[in-house]
Amino acid sequence: MPLPADPLPAVPCSTAARERQDPMLGTAPPQRRFLLVEADGGWGFGGFPELPLPEDVKDEVVARADAVGARVMLVRRPGRHSSTVCSLRAWCVIDTTAPAGGRVTWGTWAYPAELLGALDRLEELASGGGKGSLASSQARDEPLVLVCTHGKKDPCCAVRGRPVAQALARRWPEETWECSHTGGDRFAANVLLLPDGAAYGGLDVETALAAVEAHRRGEPGTAYLRGAVGWPRPVQAAVVAVHDQLGPLPWGSVRPSGTAPAVAGAGEVAATTVTLGLEDGRRVAVDVTEHRRPEARLTCRTAGASRSQVPVPGRVRVLD
Repeated sequence: MPLPADPLPAVPCSTAARERQDPMLGTAPPQRRFLLVEADGGWGFGGFPELPLPEDVKDEVVARADAVGARVMLVRRPGRHSSTVCSLRAWCVIDTTAPAGGRVTWGTWAYPAELLGALDRLEELASGGGKGSLASSQARDEPLVLVCTHGKKDPCCAVRGRPVAQALARRWPEETWECSHTGGDRFAANVLLLPDGAAYGGLDVETALAAVEAHRRGEPGTAYLRGAVGWPRPVQAAVVAVHDQLGPLPWGSVRPSGTAPAVAGAGEVAATTVTLGLEDGRRVAVDVTEHRRPEARLTCRTAGASRSQVPVPGRVRVLD
């Protein structure tokens, strides 16, 4: 996939987004499962499909991952060093919906066809976990810290992401990886915490360290929280609103349980009532409206301006 021919903007998209104060809420990746493929060195604009691998293998990986709702991402150690997990290149399958203790599975690959074992694991998880399999016995819940540094996709990701990845790697050397596109280029630096499924954006070195530290001690901050992976925008916005208004609450203690249409007001695109359950047994509801933002150039690589749709949560109501 060739790079877009359009010239880069005079003001980088991440700088412009900060100046406009673009809302980040509800922009976490929509996938709940992930296939991470270690690939050192530079990455092409398209990420995994541009790796120098047989086309039939790449096509199968993409098709089978897509069939189970998984996002395929490239990873490498900060500084493009080889993996310290093993002597071979690693693959990692993550299912944020799997039972605790079985959400992260590691494997290795030396030849392209060995990536198909990762797909087998993805399909096991999608069908209910694959209990009793070798992959299941190797699964665990070790945390991963992914920092988007995909400069060929958007230069902001490299310029802002690499210093953050290096700082996080000094603090958590075995858990931190650079990764390819997470979405939301203008929110660089972007950090994805798996298997929790929390997405943070608009970070620098200081705020990234603080955000990950707070998340891990059970007090996730909401100033840089983009949302929770795998949920529609209104649900992500509602989850963050509960953490913001009723927190601090440990990540995972706020569980969406349902949505229903709500009455939209003047100038609003849509409205949704999201219900959620809390770990202490309370049920809450949040009305989320969606608004259209003014036109803007949303990535450095995209020609012209476009409009984004932003979920705006209201007050959290305790139902019982």
